[in-house]
Amino acid sequence: MKKFFSTILIVLFSFIAVIARSYKVEDIPNVHLQDRTRFISNPDGIITPAAQNSLDSLMSRLRRSTSAEMVAVVVEDIDGADIDTYANELFNLWGLGKKDNNNGVLLLVARDSRKAVIRTGPGVEGVLTDAACGRILRNEMFPAFREGDYDGGTLAAVNAVAARLGDPEAAEEIRSREKDADFDDYSASDFLTGYLKISAMLTLVLGGVVLFKIISLRKKSPYDKYTAFENWRAPMLIASFGGLGIPLLVTIPLLLTMRFWRNRPRKCPNCGHKMVKIDEVHDNDFLTPAQDCEERIGSVDYDVWHCSNCGETDIFPFVNKSMPLVECDNCHARTAKLTGDRIIIQPTTSRAGLGQKEFTCLNCHHKMGKNYTIAKLAPVIIAPINGGGRGGFGGGGGTFGGGFGGGFTGGGGASGGW
Repeated sequence: MKKFFSTILIVLFSFIAVIARSYKVEDIPNVHLQDRTRFISNPDGIITPAAQNSLDSLMSRLRRSTSAEMVAVVVEDIDGADIDTYANELFNLWGLGKKDNNNGVLLLVARDSRKAVIRTGPGVEGVLTDAACGRILRNEMFPAFREGDYDGGTLAAVNAVAARLGDPEAAEEIRSREKDADFDDYSASDFLTGYLKISAMLTLVLGGVVLFKIISLRKKSPYDKYTAFENWRAPMLIASFGGLGIPLLVTIPLLLTMRFWRNRPRKCPNCGHKMVKIDEVHDNDFLTPAQDCEERIGSVDYDVWHCSNCGETDIFPFVNKSMPLVECDNCHARTAKLTGDRIIIQPTTSRAGLGQKEFTCLNCHHKMGKNYTIAKLAPVIIAPINGGGRGGFGGGGGTFGGGFGGGFTGGGGASGGW
């Protein structure tokens, strides 16, 4: 008795499972509406994820290259309907193909009834004939299906359809003149390609500007050349980062050239003898106390060149503009640090205010103030209160989904069973 009830339960659950896998036309999930990169509806998981990705990519490439809108639907059962009638209704419900030439293609597989159909729009019937559809089913799809290989059979059929429609002459015949909404927006790969092109163009422009600047400075001293490009360092590095590294083709040679200018051997302007650059440890012996203080706090880096023949010494300052220090009014060293900020005159809606920044020199300890103007206050506007009115954000958001062109089928194609 217990065995009898167990058998009944198994049969019942099996029956429920079969019912759950039965789809009416309107129940088939149109996955392309939610994700424009998907072209195969596989609600029962008959096709493996790896094969599904391959099929999606294949049909996406076909649509991009020919504008033909092909989809595949693989389900367990189609609610006992005639597969040809079912395919016609599904094709027209989704509106496969563009309106101007009806270049849609539907591949439908119902595993439970062991039947499949290729349904075409009138615009592709001259290329994908009824006889060709029949051969694709018989020769490409059904042999694999008989072995239980639904991945291989579906891929073979879609590849065969894509090969016919993707032929250059055929593609020109079936191509729609309508704009494809799926490709109005850049995909990730399109965006990356465009970004790389812009970065390459930016690199060429930067290279031209740098070269022109170098040529214009050809008669200047190495120090003047270096300082002319000193403010370019940060923007060039930012451009290199934002340009996915491509502008480094210009930035790196420029930085190496600047380094060469700064360390290039110099001749003494007094006697013509070769000068020597003093190292950072001993260059302080040639600096004033104010210059020494600047180097210690990092506001200015000094390069000291010395001629051992005549004793000529040349000192070149390189200002570190990232340090928040200003020049002192007393000792004229770049060692004054901001120590206070006060408002002398409060601003109003009719009058600007006055403020003063207070600085203390780290070299001579002199205190100084620098006045600055504070902008007028904006007038206060009291808006009238609208009873019952409500604010909000307008406009609808975008979607990642795609769509089809509103085509229809004339019943072309072929069907069969395995």
